Amino acid sequence: MAVKQDAYKRVLIAEDDNISRKLLKTALTKRGFDVLATSDGAEAWEALQHEDAPQLAILDWMMPEMDGVEVIRQLRAKKTKPYTYVVLLTAKGHQDDIAMGLEAGADDYLTKPFNPKELHARVRVGQRMVQLHNTLEDHMARLKELDALKSEFLSMASHELRTPLAVMKGGVSLCLDGVAGDLNETQHDLLSDTLENIDHLTRLITDLLDMSKIEAGKVSIIRNTMDLAVLTQKIHAAFQLSAEEKQIDLQLALSADSLPVYADSDKMMQVFNNLISNALRFTPEGGRIQIGVDQKEDEYLCFVADSGIGISEKNMNKLFSKFVQIGRVEGPGYKGTGLGLTIAKGLVEKHGGKIWATSKEGKGTTFYFTLKKRSRPSVLIVDDEKSMVDVVEKFLSRGNYHILKAFDGEQACKIAEAEVPAMIVLDLIMPELDGYGVIERLKKNDTTRDIPIVILSSAQVDPLKLEQDDASDVIPVMKKPVRPAELLENVSALIQEK
Repeated sequence: MAVKQDAYKRVLIAEDDNISRKLLKTALTKRGFDVLATSDGAEAWEALQHEDAPQLAILDWMMPEMDGVEVIRQLRAKKTKPYTYVVLLTAKGHQDDIAMGLEAGADDYLTKPFNPKELHARVRVGQRMVQLHNTLEDHMARLKELDALKSEFLSMASHELRTPLAVMKGGVSLCLDGVAGDLNETQHDLLSDTLENIDHLTRLITDLLDMSKIEAGKVSIIRNTMDLAVLTQKIHAAFQLSAEEKQIDLQLALSADSLPVYADSDKMMQVFNNLISNALRFTPEGGRIQIGVDQKEDEYLCFVADSGIGISEKNMNKLFSKFVQIGRVEGPGYKGTGLGLTIAKGLVEKHGGKIWATSKEGKGTTFYFTLKKRSRPSVLIVDDEKSMVDVVEKFLSRGNYHILKAFDGEQACKIAEAEVPAMIVLDLIMPELDGYGVIERLKKNDTTRDIPIVILSSAQVDPLKLEQDDASDVIPVMKKPVRPAELLENVSALIQEK
């Protein structure tokens, strides 16, 4: 996000005492600063909402309506960009009071009565920090732009390459099947090698395409009620022949005959496939691989354990990095793309789970990932009025939904990040972090940005704020009081669409 070059030269002052306010303004104006002076916290907070708000602020602690510390708390809760550097002006000299102000989010403090030289020195420090922060923000924005271009290119190239590869594979397969005539031994060997390399390239392109979709937030997670026990049994059977060819004992360990879960079965199959393929590559003949699922209190613990070569401690933190191939074996054979674990991590996190590994060199490696133990879609209801949450829950009880509840914006974001619900019913007017702030935060988080949201509020919706979050065209709005049928229809439609 590019910022105006002179943003760090402007200073906001919030001071209810008329004389102190004039002294502060005069002292900074003489030093060449453009000063905006306000007389209370509410006025300062309003000024800080504007797009061209100063990035330097001097806030008096004790003010009517809203004190300086409360302004700082709201400013930090909103996580505005670009960053606002705040100096807290206070007559409180006790260390505990100063610590409270700094913990609230102040960057520096200045005690009353202030010294003009000290005031200027502290503002200059803030000026340098704002300049550095703005430069960093510009660099980060540029890097994100380049990363998006890279992902777009990979996605486009992958799509364009898949069709000619499919044609090539079909032609070579027909030749090997004798459709185009008999082949001598040399021709057969050459075409077999060609087919193997086409398969290798196809896997590479598929991984690149999956990775670009995950990074762009465009991967589709289509959840349905599925049985993890059935899924792992199918995977075990699919890899049995490959394991037997390497004389590896492929075992299946399930904690129950039925393990229902609300997830994307294709994506879970992909995660298991990537983990088992790795285990087969790095487990020598005569080894053992065990795949299975354990039941915990509120989640399933899935695992793939092998008795292979293991991973050194120094390489453990690189496991899920892109294009990293730890323990690569020299010589012929499939080498992989270095994206399998990265893709597995992205898909697990899209489901709200976690993935990690334990390993010991020469002894083997175990990969674990978790899935929420839930067999039906979950809906997060967010409203600061408990009675309204209860009403919405009662309406949704007609559908087969697992209900999650949050009574403020911060709690809503934490639950959404941890649980990744199928959708969210969101009120707009809430203390601290309002509904707009919740939408903004969730849309910036890779794990939560694809969660459908329906707004249920008595407040007038500001379409510009929703448009700013790139969400105006996908967030339906319902007015309170809402009809049960309308609410159920919107919730059901959004969940089915996802």
